[in-house]
This record gives sequence, C-alpha cells and structure tokens, in this order.
Amino acid sequence: MKPKKLILFIFSLVLLSLITQNAYSQALPNFGTDKPKKAAPKAESKSDDAEFPGINDFVPVDEQPAIVKRAPAAYPELAKTARIEGNVYLKVLVDKDGKPRKAVVFKSDAEVFNDAAIESAMKSSYTAATSDGNPVACWLVVPYSFKMK
Repeated sequence: MKPKKLILFIFSLVLLSLITQNAYSQALPNFGTDKPKKAAPKAESKSDDAEFPGINDFVPVDEQPAIVKRAPAAYPELAKTARIEGNVYLKVLVDKDGKPRKAVVFKSDAEVFNDAAIESAMKSSYTAATSDGNPVACWLVVPYSFKMK
C-alpha cells in the first residue's frame, strides 16, 4: 500500500472509532435527559415540594408559562477577563402565581455563567401556565446567551 492510502485508512479508522464511541459529537442542548447540575437555594420547606411537579414530570397545560419581564443577567467579571462566551439552559419552576420557585441548570457551556443565569431567572417575572382555565405550577425552559460586546 502507498503511504498516502495507509495514512488515509488509519485516519478513517480513528474517525470511525471516535464517532461510534460518541466522543465526536456536536454540543446541542439536551432538554431534560441530563441530570440537573445546580439548583437555586430553596426557600420553602420539604412539605411544600409535594404541591410542585418534579423536574421531569409531565404537566398537561393549555397555555405554557411565559416570561413577562426578564431580569438582566450580569456578565461575570472572570468571564469578561478570560473573554469567554457561552450559553446556559435552565429549567425554571413557575408556580400558580407566576413566581419562580426553583431554577436548575441542565446544560451549560461554561460553569462561570451558571450563577448569573440562575440569579436572573429568579428575579424575572412570569405568567403561570393554565390547565382548563386554572393556573398550575409548571417547568419552563429558559435559555441564556452570554456574548461579548
């Protein structure tokens, strides 16, 4: 075999090996199958958790919760200094009154942005989800994008 063909053959085997081992994959948000990485501090007691759905529970709704006013997310100084950009995807539990109860990071490009995204989500205001005309507690996916200006 010629050296060029041998190198191409070896490269193909290595690439095939990486693809089958899932080591070479595109970073896309994984909506709900990853374990939560960080949760906001809880203000309610354990007995209050019974009235809220779990993070992966299905809640049938007629109208999804929505963000009324998004609080600005502060760009962390460490990320500014290092010139890091990235995205954070949160699941936010919105209660029957439209108040955020918990915020959980389930996908993040850089952990340096997680606290800023959670803080912003907990300060934002939302509308509650409705089911048969009644407000219900429900989880909402909220993306945050941190880009240098």
